[in-house]
Amino acid sequence: MLAGEESEANAASCERLSGFNIRRSGPGDLEAIVSMRIEFERAIRDSGSLDEDARRRELRSLFGRDLSSGELLAWLAEEDGRPIAEAALRLRGDSGELLNVYTAPAFRRRGLGSALVDEAIAEADKLGLRRVTLQPTEDSRRIYERRGFRGGSRSMSLVLPRPPAPSV
Repeated sequence: MLAGEESEANAASCERLSGFNIRRSGPGDLEAIVSMRIEFERAIRDSGSLDEDARRRELRSLFGRDLSSGELLAWLAEEDGRPIAEAALRLRGDSGELLNVYTAPAFRRRGLGSALVDEAIAEADKLGLRRVTLQPTEDSRRIYERRGFRGGSRSMSLVLPRPPAPSV
């Protein structure tokens, strides 16, 4: 991409993201994170056989503990203070697992998922992680491939630090 094209792409991305707030979340955002995960799980289950009350309790326990300990980092995208997209990065030694990347259907194709993934990758790089892994859905695969993730249909990984972009 040429410098001018990159500026145009960044401007288009900022324009698509205007009106949305992306922020790092913490333990006080546990209910929003759990709700976004439930929405994701509801969307990917064909049978719809999700015991939501039991799953909410399980997620509250798991995510609450990991958010408090710093083992789980999360980001929320909001519109007027309402969560509409989320991503989380679970830290495991010198690697991380990207999970819970989800955007509510009414807000898709606006760059929110990509922006959240970029936030997580930047944080992983800043923390000195060597690799980020994930389990993509068919719909999300292109977002990850554009960011350098490689792998099969069930698992993808990104080796960090990424080489600098070639200068033109």
